[in-house]
Amino acid sequence: MECSNLLESALKKGNIQQSLFQGSNDKVLITDLQRTLFELGFRKELKWDDYRADGDYGKATAAAVAAFAKRNNKQSDGKSVTDALAKLILQRHDFLPEMYILWEIHTSDLRTKKYISKGSKMSITAIQVFLNTEGYGEQLNFKKFGADGFYGNSTRNAVIKYASDNTIQSDGDLLSRPLINLFLKDINRYYGSKWNDLATKNLPNKKSPLVLFEGSNFSGKPCRADVEFVPSLEKINDYAKQANVFVYVTSSFRTTTNVQGAIVKPATFSNHLAGHGIDMNLQYGNGGWANSTVLAKYPNVPAPVKQFLSLIINDPKLRWGGKFNTKDPVHIDDHLNKDRAAWRKRYQAMQEAVQLGK
Repeated sequence: MECSNLLESALKKGNIQQSLFQGSNDKVLITDLQRTLFELGFRKELKWDDYRADGDYGKATAAAVAAFAKRNNKQSDGKSVTDALAKLILQRHDFLPEMYILWEIHTSDLRTKKYISKGSKMSITAIQVFLNTEGYGEQLNFKKFGADGFYGNSTRNAVIKYASDNTIQSDGDLLSRPLINLFLKDINRYYGSKWNDLATKNLPNKKSPLVLFEGSNFSGKPCRADVEFVPSLEKINDYAKQANVFVYVTSSFRTTTNVQGAIVKPATFSNHLAGHGIDMNLQYGNGGWANSTVLAKYPNVPAPVKQFLSLIINDPKLRWGGKFNTKDPVHIDDHLNKDRAAWRKRYQAMQEAVQLGK
């Protein structure tokens, strides 16, 4: 559920309020804004059951923008979206996969003791992301480690400080009911009243092809993927182990803006939309980072990074975006979209499962 490509691209160009304002005729971008606000929980303000994502920036959309701004301590009448507000909308949307994981913990039976240290890397990552947004980056040593999914003294100290600041006793590990209730209370401050209505569809279940992939050398955002992409992800993880790097996921499966009770023809054939692609940075050595700027310099990159990318490039079933005509050095996929019929089948299955709960 990572950031929308359309809103993100428009924001990069700057002065997004030239397109996002009450009365604008940029229906495609407005539709994307409405879809994003819907996922952020502002169904009531959007009058979603009446209008859905119709591309009309009218009073309902303005009300949803204003409600989001108020929730996030920003001043806005909702009649336009500034760059700063768009950035915050995308950031909150980008955090949703982690927030869904925390919501799932909140709804679980805590009579059996749950410990952060014994959780999955994704659950630890979710807690780290949340605590960083709450202002505990210093305790987390976030600038150095980021949300790496590993439980250590930094994460323990951040949990203890957060709990203490809210008059809750904590050893930094046990996920007590008062502590997880506090997590959800603080998360709810930023989102609309219906944000967690979509949680069950955005988490794996027996009927859905959606999986959350965890690999020994994967970290970063929850890796949301089609179950049929898992063998490729396992291979990517094996290559990361061979090269002694960590794949820090920044984006994986993405939803589309098409929510009208049916899934319609997409604007692009991105493998992200079918759950068959990831964007990533690489961690190597003693805290080294290879982002898009570094990766774009291949083969003139650090040795572990070069080894990993070479393994991806030489694999007949994987593609690295650094070899695309239009370079995308953080991207890896399995080239599902070379067969449009196969791509459409998986796109349909993934989008229907997450958007419509089928």
